[in-house]
Amino acid sequence: MRRLNPHNDDSLEFYKGVVASKRNSAQDPDYKERLENHEETVEEQFGAYDDSFADDDLVSLVNHGFANGEKDDLLRLYSYKNKKVQELKIAVTTTERNRLLSTCQNCTISEVNSFDHFVNKDEFPEFSVHPKNLFPSCSKCNSYKGQQWREHGQIKYLNLYLDELPKEQYLFVNIEVIDNDVVTTKFYLDNPNDINQALYGRIQNHFENLHLCSRFKENADTIITALENTIRTYIGKLPLEDIVDLVIEKCRRDKDYFGYNYWKSILEIELVNNDDFLEMIING
Repeated sequence: MRRLNPHNDDSLEFYKGVVASKRNSAQDPDYKERLENHEETVEEQFGAYDDSFADDDLVSLVNHGFANGEKDDLLRLYSYKNKKVQELKIAVTTTERNRLLSTCQNCTISEVNSFDHFVNKDEFPEFSVHPKNLFPSCSKCNSYKGQQWREHGQIKYLNLYLDELPKEQYLFVNIEVIDNDVVTTKFYLDNPNDINQALYGRIQNHFENLHLCSRFKENADTIITALENTIRTYIGKLPLEDIVDLVIEKCRRDKDYFGYNYWKSILEIELVNNDDFLEMIING
């Protein structure tokens, strides 16, 4: 996981751009007029969101109370395929190297194909197209996240526009090689490096609610097989110690770019430090 850069232009102008992209229809000829009637209230709510975002205090937000038809009008503003929303996706997923980061950073497994509304849009329909409330996500993370984003006065999930992830390791994996043939994995969280407890608690909740450790396990075989093939390619051409060093250096670079607890790098490092795994490859 890594932080993404949030929308840094005027939030209300983004909202107005989405509204401008909408059209009345024969079935609903007054839609845009109704939206315009909400603009002053939405502007006030957007100001509250921007202030809370700047203070990293979204948990304190209070909704306006839009309901029934007014709520439906605001919810209809959001569409993943909307041109303004797609422009936002490109802007926030473009890295400092001018490359698009297409993998969902909530899980670092699946491809981005939706936006997560960090502050739930059913509770806060006024923020259905607030650009800082839209985080690029995969549909699986969106489904697992559901409606509840705060609990007992605490945010339940990492906000990767705001949260500064620690460099210290908190994700670990146990490797077991069975019958010199089958590799099993078990991912888990731990805090031996004394990460701030509030942040570590949010990391735990994020991982548990999105079922990340089990999802890493489900996707581990592709990484294991690719690493086996890489090592087998170089056996006989380089000493095994050099191959291991090259893999670890590659993982270090990946962690610098994809996040210090990037699950693929954690797995690869643990594999090349596992004597049973290396023996399986040498004898295979």
